[in-house]
Amino acid sequence: MKRILALVFALCLLTALPASAVEVLTMGTGGTSGTYYAFGSEIATLWNKNVEGFEVAAQPTGASKENIVKITDGEFQLGWSQNDTISYAYNADPKHFQGEKFDGFYAIAALYPEAVQLGVAADSDIKNVADLKGKRVSIGAPGSGTAINAEQVLEAAGLSLDDIQRYDQNFGDSSDSFQNMQLDAFFVVAGVPNTGIISADIKRPVRLLSMDETQDAALKGKYPFYIDVTVPGNTYKGTPEDVKIPSITAVLIVSKDMDEEVVYNLTKTLFEKKGELTHAKALELDPKFAVEGIPCPIHPGAAKYYAEIGVEIPEASQLK
Repeated sequence: MKRILALVFALCLLTALPASAVEVLTMGTGGTSGTYYAFGSEIATLWNKNVEGFEVAAQPTGASKENIVKITDGEFQLGWSQNDTISYAYNADPKHFQGEKFDGFYAIAALYPEAVQLGVAADSDIKNVADLKGKRVSIGAPGSGTAINAEQVLEAAGLSLDDIQRYDQNFGDSSDSFQNMQLDAFFVVAGVPNTGIISADIKRPVRLLSMDETQDAALKGKYPFYIDVTVPGNTYKGTPEDVKIPSITAVLIVSKDMDEEVVYNLTKTLFEKKGELTHAKALELDPKFAVEGIPCPIHPGAAKYYAEIGVEIPEASQLK
């Protein structure tokens, strides 16, 4: 009897060892209906399947700013953020971070672009961003990242919010208002194609506005986190030709304190096992894009992987 009890006890210990050896990493994502949470949950599952010794738990959050704060405070180890919010955090932006610097994190990778899509009617006489003066323009929901980006684009074209008839509507409401002829233009900052624009495009064809060279230079000169993306022609029926527009990026970030080898394995798995992912955004994962437009240092573990595959990290994202 004693021998049996001893064997049972030993088996219990062996069974318990793997669980005790697994470290749980919390990854802040976004709202449960958004891309950050859906795609982030898939990536967490990919890591849990392929990286031993760790379990990544995707946590729904208020997204970019909340994730940055919670990683810096040690509550999260990983998170998602727009690259413009990263810039505000590192630079102690008085408007978005009340002058307090949050830099307890590094980047792993830019995952996909979130394009600043400015739609007007295909038959509109609005040909340039500057032509929005006096027009009815939805800049996005109050307090949203879209509203911030819209203000920056208008600024680069020599306009302020006072120069337009401003509407603060979310993507769905903007789409409805545009279809009902209540708006002349609307901003959407999201992946391409966007369902709100597609919906509007069916009833009232949408033409995307690009920025001229002077405006583009002004935008990037003041806000260097912007990159260019090209929206292929006929993505929306009101935009038959390719159009280049500014974009921010969705970035995966990690605590500065994360072990280099762990981050290396997470980064390597993300790109080399991406074929196991089913989310549409997985098709956009690209190591060359992953280092673009990142306004903070890339973690040494991720940098090790990029060096290994011959991807050069821009100087602005190198750890000094």
